[in-house]
Amino acid sequence: MGQTQWGMTMREKLSRITKATSLGNMRLNVCFEDGWSADVDLAEFVAGFKSLKPLRDADLFPRVAVEEWGSGLTWDDEGPLSIAATTVYRLAAAQADDGARSFDAWMMQHGFSASKAADTLGMSRRNIINYRTATRPIPKVVRLACKAVDMGAHD
Repeated sequence: MGQTQWGMTMREKLSRITKATSLGNMRLNVCFEDGWSADVDLAEFVAGFKSLKPLRDADLFPRVAVEEWGSGLTWDDEGPLSIAATTVYRLAAAQADDGARSFDAWMMQHGFSASKAADTLGMSRRNIINYRTATRPIPKVVRLACKAVDMGAHD
């Protein structure tokens, strides 16, 4: 199956958001179309972007809306105060400390297909799929290898 310019295979589905509810303090509860829901703290993410500074306003932040087709969250009708669903998913998964979700988010962050992740980590594609689907727990050595990749210690 061919890859897109971002490294995902054409079969992989993007995360779509079905619902988002403000919990206050820059936190949201977000529901995804695969049935998973999680609380996500956006404070650190928002602080990293000058363009998102208006979201620090306690009156504006609760007005979150889901973009058309569930492609992200918006506070200004899909203008510059928007965050992509894939970013929200990645942040939620990392904060949830859910092994499979975190591993999936790690792959998305790097634009890895299962084959590319397998090549990068030096393991079989089957193992990658097992970790991604929670069929098998992710060993500590694999988590450490992922952190090494995050730090640029691959290839």
